[in-house]
Amino acid sequence: MLRQRRKPGVLNAVKELDSFPKVPSSYVETTASGGTFSIIIFSLIAVFVVSEIVYYSATSYKFRYDVDTDSTSTLKINIDITVAMPCSAVGADILDVTNQNAEKFGQLHEEPTYYELSTRQRIYFDTMKHINTYLREEFHSIQEMLWGYGFTNIYGTGMPARDSHHDKHPDACRFYGSLHVNKVAGNFHITAGKSIPYPRGHAHLSAFLTTKDYNFSHRIEKLSFGDIAPGIINPLDAEEKIAKQNYHLYQYYLQVVPTVVNTSKYSGTTYQYSMC
Repeated sequence: MLRQRRKPGVLNAVKELDSFPKVPSSYVETTASGGTFSIIIFSLIAVFVVSEIVYYSATSYKFRYDVDTDSTSTLKINIDITVAMPCSAVGADILDVTNQNAEKFGQLHEEPTYYELSTRQRIYFDTMKHINTYLREEFHSIQEMLWGYGFTNIYGTGMPARDSHHDKHPDACRFYGSLHVNKVAGNFHITAGKSIPYPRGHAHLSAFLTTKDYNFSHRIEKLSFGDIAPGIINPLDAEEKIAKQNYHLYQYYLQVVPTVVNTSKYSGTTYQYSMC
C-alpha cells in the first residue's frame, strides 16, 4: 500500500521536472503573421531533412586505375561507318602486329546505300552530332550524372529508314557489325579496292580504279569497343568528314583502355578510347 501511495507522487514530480519554464497560456497571443512564420520555418526544416537524406543515400563515385593483365582475351570493336564509294570499289580490314590473317577477326556486313541522307536522316544525324559534341566538351562536369542515371542510348532507336527513293545506283557503302581482335597495337582501315588475303597479311586490289572513283568522305554513326555500358562516351560517334580531293585520306589514332563499371544499375567490363 505504501508503494502505491508514493508512485503517483514520483510520476507527478517527473512530469513537473522542466529545465525550461513554460509561459502560461494566458500570456500567449496567436497572430496570422506568427502562424505564417511558423509554417515557413517547419517547411524549411522539412526541406533540409529531405535534402540530407537524399545526399546521404546518393551514390558516390570512386575511380581506380590498375594495369590490365589480361592479354589472352579479345577486344570487341563495334562499327557502323558509311563511305562515299560503292561497295565494289572499297574494302575494310584489320591488321595487327601479330600479322594474323584478317579473316580470323570476323567480317563486317556491307550494305550498298546512298551517301546523301534524306531529310529525316539528316535531322537525326545532326542532332546526334550536336549531342555528342556537347557531351565531349562537358564530360568532366556531367560525368557523375551520366554514370549515375545509367544512360546507354541517348540517341534514340537509331538512324531512321530512308523515306525517299533514288533512280541511280547506290554511290556509297555502309560497313557495320562487330570484330574481335587481339589486345595489341593494330590498324583498322577502309581503303580502295577489295581485300585479297594471303598467309602473312593481305592486299587491296585497286588497279582498276580511276581517279574519280576515289572519295573517302565518310560518316561514322558508331565506333565503340566492348559491350554497351552506361556513362561511356564514344568520341567518334556522329563524326562526318567530306573530302575535297579524290585522294584525301583520313587517319584516326586511338588509345583504348579497359573499364570496369560497378554501379547500382550496371556491373560489367567495357572499354573507353580517346583520340590522339
